[in-house]
Amino acid sequence: MKLSEKTNESGLVEEINRICGTTNSIYSLKAKIARLNDALNRYFSLVFSVDRKGSFDDVNQTLAPIETQTLVSSTNKYKFSAFTNEVLSVLKLAVLDGSAKEATLTHEVMDDIDSFGAIYDTTVTGTPTHWTRLGDFVYLRPTPLTGNFTASGGLRAYVERTATKFDFITFTVTIASPGVFSATAHGLIAGDTVVLETDGALPTGLTADTVQYFVIATGLTADAFRLSLTLGGTVIDTSGSQSGNHTFVKTSKVAGVPTIHHAYLARHASVPFLIEKQLPQLGGILGQIEQDEMAIKKHFASREKDLDTVITMNIIDAR
Repeated sequence: MKLSEKTNESGLVEEINRICGTTNSIYSLKAKIARLNDALNRYFSLVFSVDRKGSFDDVNQTLAPIETQTLVSSTNKYKFSAFTNEVLSVLKLAVLDGSAKEATLTHEVMDDIDSFGAIYDTTVTGTPTHWTRLGDFVYLRPTPLTGNFTASGGLRAYVERTATKFDFITFTVTIASPGVFSATAHGLIAGDTVVLETDGALPTGLTADTVQYFVIATGLTADAFRLSLTLGGTVIDTSGSQSGNHTFVKTSKVAGVPTIHHAYLARHASVPFLIEKQLPQLGGILGQIEQDEMAIKKHFASREKDLDTVITMNIIDAR
């Protein structure tokens, strides 16, 4: 399902409204999106609890689940949160040696913290072979030294990462004919749909929260776009004045999980509203969610893996 599909009422937002008996004016779009993002977090935690071979990732991701940092000579400590994505689990940690050949590191759990300083002695140098983690830092041993490693991207982590979320993106818009929207690296393509939000006032010609707009090909660049009320239709002109901060959400974005589990996301996101309003359908929805979660775990625990050889690796919880 797309986030929202108003034409045929088939999006996640519309499913939540059906479950809750609401509209966006009663159960706001922002609240729904926040709770859908919570549902995605729950989904990923379920999947990674049973599918620990790195075979699942959000389909909206455009890059492989490999995180890198630059190795620094005489430095054996690297901040874990400096990786680009929010990492849930590490499948493998490796370094690139002086010939840019990848060498897998052995993970060590420091049961005896008193021995940590001696084991991870910064004066012992060479090509790293082992690693451990304390707090938000990864430690390597031996300490990498110039000539023993490739610097840029030399520390490589193969990971399980969080879902890509339904995010609100900040934009500006001109008051002109046509109105030109600007948002750096917005990622939209012609035919995408968006809903606009503001904490102030949009220019005349635009409506917040309730109207779904289409991105058109004319004037579309990496950092700018124009909108129409219909697919491939007439560009919207803006007039009057505006105030405040404006955001948009891409409603044509599809949740990055198997389509057979999209309804689970809608049901999960409905629960807080059903609890708040003490609605009678709550019990039935909770029962469905319990069945959903059993089915999700069964699906990922039993499905065939796209692997010719099964390799056992240590999985390190990054949370």
